[in-house]
Amino acid sequence: MLAVPLVLALPVGVLVGAVGVGGLLLPAALAGPGGLDPHQAAATSSWAFLFTGVVALVVLARTGRLHRGAAGPLALGAVPGAVAGALVGGALPGVVLVLLLAAVTLGSGLHHLLGPRPAVRHRALPPLALLGVGVVVGLGSAMTGTGGPVLLVPVLLALGVDLLEAIALGQLVQLPIVSSAVVGFWPEGYVDVRLGTVLGVLAAAGAVLGLALARRVPAAGLRRATSVVLVATGAYLVVSVVL
Repeated sequence: MLAVPLVLALPVGVLVGAVGVGGLLLPAALAGPGGLDPHQAAATSSWAFLFTGVVALVVLARTGRLHRGAAGPLALGAVPGAVAGALVGGALPGVVLVLLLAAVTLGSGLHHLLGPRPAVRHRALPPLALLGVGVVVGLGSAMTGTGGPVLLVPVLLALGVDLLEAIALGQLVQLPIVSSAVVGFWPEGYVDVRLGTVLGVLAAAGAVLGLALARRVPAAGLRRATSVVLVATGAYLVVSVVL
């Protein structure tokens, strides 16, 4: 049953590094074909994304793409948001978490497929706005176990942030988000450390490739293909709950 998430871990890492969208697929695979309880799926995928977060931090530091000015306020808001998200997610019924994950997955896929393309802008957001974005993204990411970039990148693009900067910030902020989420999930015993570590190592290897591809490969086609998979995954989760 865990073969699907294990096979997906590497390409999920590539997508997280390249376009910031693929993080939804790992908790969806764990809660769907993987057969894990939805709380365990969110907690274990959060643990796995610790590895991609560390890799992203190292790679971005080497390439000079840390964007410290924006990352600080985002992280400051994301930490309490993620702790709260893990606590709230742990208290919700499993079916609610699955439906929430399905809604985010479907919404993200449909947005990238059907939504208007954001105008090319290079806007610097004020610290207070970044703080608020961090809280919201931390809350939603921890509840669904999606790591951070998948929610943060679309929000930043909608607010006028440059694409490459948004992707880099998504990589940076995932580390405080998933660390805080793990802290919130840990007391309930939802984190499968062994499985999460295996998935994390595979995803981290993919993230290295994805971060390299982000500057060399046109992201539009990759995002479109990922969006189709997200829509199919979200529909599968809805059907699994209904039936």
